[in-house]
Amino acid sequence: MSASLTKSSYSARKYATAVVIALLALGVPGTLFLYGNEQADRARVEQYLEHLRTVLPEADHFISKDGEYPHFRGYTYSTDDDVGTLVGLAYLNSDVGHVITGYASEIVVMVGLRPVGTITAVTVVTHDEPYGYRSIDLARFRDQFPNRRYRERLRVGDDVDGISGATITVSAATSAIRRSTRRMFREFVKEQLEAQP
Repeated sequence: MSASLTKSSYSARKYATAVVIALLALGVPGTLFLYGNEQADRARVEQYLEHLRTVLPEADHFISKDGEYPHFRGYTYSTDDDVGTLVGLAYLNSDVGHVITGYASEIVVMVGLRPVGTITAVTVVTHDEPYGYRSIDLARFRDQFPNRRYRERLRVGDDVDGISGATITVSAATSAIRRSTRRMFREFVKEQLEAQP
């Protein structure tokens, strides 16, 4: 009896190996990889959904995009296209290569950007900077950025009001918002130009 079990389990392993080889030859790993990426993209959108809705409030749904500068794209549903109409891009300064170190710690900011190059909104994702009336997480800091063009100087004291007692933090955050916005918009325009026939 044990000889027949061994023989049948050997046959089953041989069959399973043949099936795996056939699936590999047919390209199933690519399908599994895409499925895995799709799941990871959904998880990334879910992780930042509250911030995405803040910086791109007109968007009905979001897609996470990989690449040199990972970012999100916000869309409204449209009957013309499966994906919809692009409302804007959203990105973390740290994903676009501009890590902010304020007075006390690293600061992660999400920026919303319209396809025409204007900022929709800014939200602070994480920071360990001072809280209270000196915080960059207050509306008086965030509300200075909507409708600013990607080319604007955005300098504290000139274009952006500082926060007394948080000069280092405000300067670092403003610089990162300016630099990441310029970089993201350049990449977006480059992609659009390359996609044209």
